[in-house]
Amino acid sequence: MDNMTMGEQNSKIQHECDDAHQDLEDTMHEIGAKFTSAEDGLRPDRLIESHAVGASLIAGAIGFWLGATGTNRATAPMIIAALLGFALSKRSEDRNDESEVKRTSSH
Repeated sequence: MDNMTMGEQNSKIQHECDDAHQDLEDTMHEIGAKFTSAEDGLRPDRLIESHAVGASLIAGAIGFWLGATGTNRATAPMIIAALLGFALSKRSEDRNDESEVKRTSSH
């Protein structure tokens, strides 16, 4: 840098700053995309949909616990039925959406 003029030094520093700024923007976009996909995966409806058996077991355990400790014995079956119904309806919606996409893409 000793042989460079002040203008050349400023230009080089500006170029390095621009490169660093672009790298930072690219990194932030990648982080945002990863965060969005991770956030989508953690939504309760997605968790129930992708892990229907696990959700059913958890619902059964919660229902059993609430039914065994509570005075209202109808709580357990209602919780199990609600979660199973929700999981089945979400799966059905997704299958309908997939068939709709296939129909529109074939036309």
